[in-house]
Amino acid sequence: MSVLEIIIFFLVVWWPVFFILLPIGYEQLPQSKNFKFAKSAPKKPNVLIKFIFASVFSLIITLTFWIMSYLNIFSLKSLIL
Repeated sequence: MSVLEIIIFFLVVWWPVFFILLPIGYEQLPQSKNFKFAKSAPKKPNVLIKFIFASVFSLIITLTFWIMSYLNIFSLKSLIL
């Protein structure tokens, strides 16, 4: 895999992983009359932690596919061609 293929593969894996992690640990804000936020706003979104977990998990998946491609165990190009 070339560097560009690795970057594209990482980004394609990262987005779904990030969106899968977003609802984990979700707690709604308590409702009150003078509410400034949307009713569905999370109490503590923890976006940075989810960003880091998504990056690490996607990096592990990308490295696994790169190693398998490097050792000719599995190749995404063979599926396409």
